[in-house]
Amino acid sequence: MKFYAKNKIYFMLSLIIIIGLVMSLGASKFIFQKACLRREIQWLDLGVADDWQYGILTDAYKIKKEENKKITITASDGTKLVGHYYERKKNAPVVIFLHGLWSNCYTDGVPIYRITEKNNWNILLVNLRAHGESEGSTFGALEKYDCRDWANWVTSEFGEKTPIFLMGLSMGGAIVMMSSDLELPESVCGIIDNAGFTSSLEMIKLNSKTKLHQEILTELFTLSVNVGTRIWGGFNLADANSCTALSRTKIPVLMIHGDQDTKAPISMAYNLYNSCQSPKQLYIFSGAGHTDCYEKDPEKYERIICEFIEKNRKGELSGSDPNVVTF
Repeated sequence: MKFYAKNKIYFMLSLIIIIGLVMSLGASKFIFQKACLRREIQWLDLGVADDWQYGILTDAYKIKKEENKKITITASDGTKLVGHYYERKKNAPVVIFLHGLWSNCYTDGVPIYRITEKNNWNILLVNLRAHGESEGSTFGALEKYDCRDWANWVTSEFGEKTPIFLMGLSMGGAIVMMSSDLELPESVCGIIDNAGFTSSLEMIKLNSKTKLHQEILTELFTLSVNVGTRIWGGFNLADANSCTALSRTKIPVLMIHGDQDTKAPISMAYNLYNSCQSPKQLYIFSGAGHTDCYEKDPEKYERIICEFIEKNRKGELSGSDPNVVTF
C-alpha cells in the first residue's frame, strides 16, 4: 500500500509539473505573439489631429507618395526586409532611418526627411521587422544585424566613399546603437539616437511596471517575454543591449533625449552616454517627452543633427565639441 501511495504522489507531482510547463509554454507563446508579432497599425485620423499632428501627418502622406526606389533585401537569417530610398544628390551622405516600435517610417521619419531634403542629402526609410512591408518578428535583438545589412547595401550600391549615418527613433534609436559594435562598413560616419533605450529587457520591465504595479509580476512578465522570444522567435533579448555595444564602438554617437521622457527615462540617456567610449554628444531638451524633441524646438533639433553630420562626414568631431547640452 505504501508503495502505491508513494507512486501516486510521484505521479501527481509529475502531472503538476507537466501541466505547469505546458501552461508556461502557452503563456510565453501568447506573450511573444502579443509583444513581437505584426499588428495592425492605424495612422491618426486627420480629423482629430491638432495643428502639429496635422502637419506631420500630411507630410507623411506626401513622403509615402513621393517618387522613391523600393529596396528589398534579405537579412542574414533569410527574413525579407523593405525600405524606401529617396535620392537627392549623387555621392551625398545617406541617412538610414529606423522608426519606433509599432509605428512607421513615414510619420516617424518626417523630421529627418525634412532635414535631409533641405540639405540635399539622401535618405533610406526602413521598415523594421514585422512592420510595413518587412517580414519577421521584432523587439531589437535581430534588427541590429539588419542595420549592418542596410549599411552594406548602401555601400555596395553607391561605393565605399559615400558617407552613411544610422539614425533611429525610440526602439529604432536603440537598434542603431546596438549595431554600433558590429563590423559595419568604414563609411558609417556616425550614429544618431533620438529617445533610444538601454536594453530591450530593461525597457519591457520598466514599462510593464505601470500596468502590473508589483515587482514580482513585472519580473515574471519580463522573464516570460524573453522565454517566448527564445523559444518561438529564435532570439535572446539579453543580446539587445545598447550600453554593451556603445562600450565597444569607435563610431561617433549623437544622443537626443527629452528630460520628461517616461518611456525611456533621462536616466537611460545618461547610462548610454556614460557607456559610450567613442566621441559622443548628448543633447537634452527640457520639457520634452518621449520622441517630442523635434516638436519642442525644430530649429535646434535640425541644427544639432546638421552639425553632427557635417562634422563627421569630414571626420572633424573632436573632444572640444560640447558633450552634454541641456536646452
